[in-house]
Amino acid sequence: MSTGSSCESLDNSFFLIDRKYQLTSFKAESLNFLGSFLEKNPSIGEQIVEMVTQEYRDPLLGLLTKCFSGDCFSIEQRLPVANANDHMLLITFTPIREAGRVKYVACTVFNDSINARQFKLLNEYSHLTSHQLRAPITNILSLSNITNHSSFESYDVLKVNELMGEINKQAEKLDGIIRMLNSLLHEDENMSFKPGMVGEKSKHIVLVDDDVITNKIHQMLISKLQMDKRVVLFEKPEYALNYIIEHAPDLILLDLHMPEIDGWKFLQRLEEYHIHADVIIVSSSIDPAERSRAQKFMCVKDFVTKPLTYEKVKLIFDN
Repeated sequence: MSTGSSCESLDNSFFLIDRKYQLTSFKAESLNFLGSFLEKNPSIGEQIVEMVTQEYRDPLLGLLTKCFSGDCFSIEQRLPVANANDHMLLITFTPIREAGRVKYVACTVFNDSINARQFKLLNEYSHLTSHQLRAPITNILSLSNITNHSSFESYDVLKVNELMGEINKQAEKLDGIIRMLNSLLHEDENMSFKPGMVGEKSKHIVLVDDDVITNKIHQMLISKLQMDKRVVLFEKPEYALNYIIEHAPDLILLDLHMPEIDGWKFLQRLEEYHIHADVIIVSSSIDPAERSRAQKFMCVKDFVTKPLTYEKVKLIFDN
């Protein structure tokens, strides 16, 4: 029997077994779900042990005997699957009484593979956050504390540059670990925008971000590489909307996570006001779900993760 089929399409399988260990009734939407547990297809009237593979026969007989004595219980069983993740089965044994005597055992097999996978991811996530993630954070904190040390009372450009380089290195490690954590939770998702000639013809640009420092840095990067661009900054989305309605810029660089009016509401307002400026999302988010959501807005041409760098600015405006 094939063991490579996915079990996501099946919620559970049900088997009713009598005291002679014969199968009297069953329901299984997909027998492939049971993989290496069954040796052949179930058939009413046959001995249940003849249907399961050799390695599970004795344990199954022991469990059935225990249930016929009146016990009700559940077990978890991991089934290996060739070229795929193992299947985790939750098997419940329930005694069915008739005239005060256990006459049947109802054996229900649940697919618990999804929960098992989530539990595995949770363990990996916990390990990364408690070990790898903490290391660069503590390094950054230590490096930042050095700036208060007496040795830095006299301005030393070389020492400051070395310190800033080390802080940047630790921040890159931290960013890499966060991206790794995100990939654990979204390992099957890959959303990307098609490259386009968005920024090259844009002369009038609006930056919308509630973080003043981020806005200033982005303005500096764009102005240094694209001196012919007119760049206008807004920390308050409401003011930005009023300006955009009146002055019709070519391009909007938009943050997503802002108070009062977030990036999603901002995009909806643009649609309501029939504003046709191109939008590039510039966000710290690396969540594939947000990239997918952004693609649903016709005006959104790209999704760039912070921080904005010289290389990213060149890609936006030079293509």
